[in-house]
Amino acid sequence: MADIQVVIFNLKNELCSVDTSIVYKIEKYSDVSLVPEMPDYIRGIYNLRGRVVPIVDLNKRFNMGDSEITGKTKIIITEKDNQLFGFIVDNVLEIITLNENSIDKSEAVLKINNNKYIKGIGKKDEKLFSIIDLNEILNMNEVNEVLSNDAFSDNK
Repeated sequence: MADIQVVIFNLKNELCSVDTSIVYKIEKYSDVSLVPEMPDYIRGIYNLRGRVVPIVDLNKRFNMGDSEITGKTKIIITEKDNQLFGFIVDNVLEIITLNENSIDKSEAVLKINNNKYIKGIGKKDEKLFSIIDLNEILNMNEVNEVLSNDAFSDNK
């Protein structure tokens, strides 16, 4: 396994990370337009240079409550199947390189909650953090539910 770079971020008081290879862009949080009849973890939509981006509140998605929007709040944007998705995080802390000895991918760790989005546990100094695949946060039914909303049609 090769070294990977990860973006470390906060959700409430927890450290998490995502592999930089799936990060399209990191944006400072700005106005998100509400969309009716969306799941409660979809905060709304964001306009990224003319592209409509559904925004997922990761705290809400992980049942950690609503995200509190502050000056440090960021949106990590990924692209899956030619569709951008944004994920609200409390704060982006740093980008680091992890070697294979700094990542625990044991069966016990990966099967704790049976979610495909946990790719391992990273270790830096004395800190542990989940390595999350943001593109696996929403299952296909949820993606289709979001994208079937009129706000995401090409006619808008």
